[in-house]
Amino acid sequence: MPKKMKSFDKIDFKIIKELSKDARISASEIARTIDVNERTVRRRINNLVESKAIRITTIVDPSMFGYHSIADINLKVDEEIYDEFIESCKKNPNVCYIASGWGKANLAIETRFLDNEEMYNFINYKLPETKGVEVINFFIVPKIIYNIDEWTPVESDFKD
Repeated sequence: MPKKMKSFDKIDFKIIKELSKDARISASEIARTIDVNERTVRRRINNLVESKAIRITTIVDPSMFGYHSIADINLKVDEEIYDEFIESCKKNPNVCYIASGWGKANLAIETRFLDNEEMYNFINYKLPETKGVEVINFFIVPKIIYNIDEWTPVESDFKD
């Protein structure tokens, strides 16, 4: 796991906070808001992106496209098929998150479906019928309260 980077300062924090409110905000508007030179803001944004501290991207709301049935599924996947299974999950439009884990389950996936029947069939038939894959447990998610796209670091993570 990468170590926490301390090379970011309070100006970076202010820029991140402004971009978190609206990723389409111009560098000139950020500069006016935080009272910093526009060229400095542009350079800082480029450094934040290049260092992979931030990504400027589009966040799609799956519910706006009808994907209301959500399940987090913990799986035990045999080592022999692990990489192949991950690749198949990446290609599955219903899988939106994949993470390796420790413990009884070694893989966690978040899935979204158009309806409960589609989700039911995936959890109870498709996954168990996949050789080398065992469903350890799953959690049906009726409502997401807070998501990664809303998270930002705290000011104390940035040096003065």
